[in-house]
Amino acid sequence: MIKSAACAVLAVAIFCSGCGLSAPAPKPEVGPTGKPVESKPNPPLVERFWSAPAELYDLEATAGVVFEGINKADWEQAEAGLNNLQALWQQTKTVVGEKKGVKEGDEAMDKLTRAVAGRQITASYESLTKFMGSVSDIGKSYKLSPVADVINIGNSARNVSFYVEDKNWSKAAAKAKELEGVWQQGKPALEQIGILGEVTRTSSIIKQVKDAVNAENKGAVEEQLANLNESMGRIRDFYRGR
Repeated sequence: MIKSAACAVLAVAIFCSGCGLSAPAPKPEVGPTGKPVESKPNPPLVERFWSAPAELYDLEATAGVVFEGINKADWEQAEAGLNNLQALWQQTKTVVGEKKGVKEGDEAMDKLTRAVAGRQITASYESLTKFMGSVSDIGKSYKLSPVADVINIGNSARNVSFYVEDKNWSKAAAKAKELEGVWQQGKPALEQIGILGEVTRTSSIIKQVKDAVNAENKGAVEEQLANLNESMGRIRDFYRGR
């Protein structure tokens, strides 16, 4: 029995060593082209399955107000929306801590603030897109929530709207195709009892957005994007706080 026990202990030790269960190697200070990327460690397993803070959904809702002001050159609306976005961002940071995306979000917010103050449409749009991309990165750490998908779909819809407003139809068509792809990728995470009808409706709307863009029909695109605003707003509100 003693011999068997010793063999068992030895086998476990070998198994653990082979499976890499020992402490991880320290991060190298330099690689082939310089320093490694500054990345945050993965959160503990239990933390990864917490629900996303409601503030992340509220940031997406407020981003729509800011974007509309930028896209229509209504700077009073853009500034009012930005003030709300900044306040929400400060609240969000106190909740999420130092997750990946926070530092990038701060940098994008600074650029967005300067661009809006300077009445720069393209720079404001690009900074808002980058900021919300950073918020999406934060949302990815909450595995039970589709908040990252909701934000990515919102960013894609704003991309279409921006180039339609500029009547850059070739770019708008590319962004409409991208929106369709982002929707298809995020759709499975949104399909839950209680919101399935809205998800189905959104699929139809996005197809109609793409068709209207390809037809270069600005009025039809704006109509379908308004429908998308309502549908995605319902989906966003359904998952907020869950």
